Amino acid sequence: MKRVGLTALLLVLGSVGAALQTAPQTGAIRYNGHHAATVDLDQLRNQIGFVTQDTQLFSGSIRENLLFVNPAATDAECLDVLRQAACDSLLARADKGLDTVIGEGGVKVSGGEKQRLSIARALLRRPQLLVFDEATSSLDSLTEEGIVDTIRDVAAGGDAITVLIAHRLSTILHADRIHVLERGRIVETGRHDELVAAKGLYYAMWRQQIGERRGVEARAAARLVLSP
Repeated sequence: MKRVGLTALLLVLGSVGAALQTAPQTGAIRYNGHHAATVDLDQLRNQIGFVTQDTQLFSGSIRENLLFVNPAATDAECLDVLRQAACDSLLARADKGLDTVIGEGGVKVSGGEKQRLSIARALLRRPQLLVFDEATSSLDSLTEEGIVDTIRDVAAGGDAITVLIAHRLSTILHADRIHVLERGRIVETGRHDELVAAKGLYYAMWRQQIGERRGVEARAAARLVLSP
């Protein structure tokens, strides 16, 4: 896996269920050189930060929602990860700081703010592996763009391997390495421009999701220019 400084970006892209097969048919899974069968799973889980499309927050203070994954974290560490996750708009409305209650009976948070809090909570674990599993799939395009920028900044500024699992190509165009999965198998690997140039499965998906949309926008703009 190619590294960019201390961070690697990996995308798993494919049809629904493409990544459900977890056990390799040949070879072995190793973590930092250690065979999966010899790894302490509890220790492994403590080194993984996980952000999904369904953010699980509970009614309580911002601090309580963060400390759920790291009870020993200090207020300074909590504020640091909130800033890394670009939670500025929420902090601006949090009149009691980390003691501000969110959810029922407290400050209302948007879908984007929930995802940012989820990112902050994942960062508070100080993970070696940071996984975003369809983290923007339930968001509108503008909110998605902001979250993708945050993910990119987090990946560039941290020392964790960052894994993006997505079907939307717009979320992973900046990835250092893209793995395209089809029916549980990696069929293509490369950067965005390399995969587009190869004109394989990734190119077909990119043309459908991105190219056709740009074509529609271009035709609409042309009609406006030609209008009397």
